[in-house]
Amino acid sequence: MENFKCAFAAPLITKQFGCHHALEVTRRGGPDIACQSEPAHQRCGQLFDELKAAALPAMGHVDDLNLTPASVYTKLQYGGLLGLRRQLDQAPAVAERIDDIDALVARLTETYPDPATLPCQAVVPDITAFRLRRR
Repeated sequence: MENFKCAFAAPLITKQFGCHHALEVTRRGGPDIACQSEPAHQRCGQLFDELKAAALPAMGHVDDLNLTPASVYTKLQYGGLLGLRRQLDQAPAVAERIDDIDALVARLTETYPDPATLPCQAVVPDITAFRLRRR
């Protein structure tokens, strides 16, 4: 079985979010999350790319792992998913947990079949307002 690096690994590693395709693995740099489904991996990767394209310029960053702090990508993962769930439900976000990221991404794919129509610009305030927990 082939495993793919999860686009939303940060909230899964902390166990604040869940996904039924997630598999905890240990890599040279420490714990990581692999996706056990190629179609889910592609959907999530495409969503993450759309979130980056919308939010990084608004945050004053570029998509470069050498220039952009890891915390920016982490905020993008948490705030982006929570904001997209808020957009889908058309209600204020009440919980800071998503039980199954793949289920959320599947709902997004049904509602917005064309990735270009995803409401990523609308969730930029969710991303920039998200506060990471201190260690």
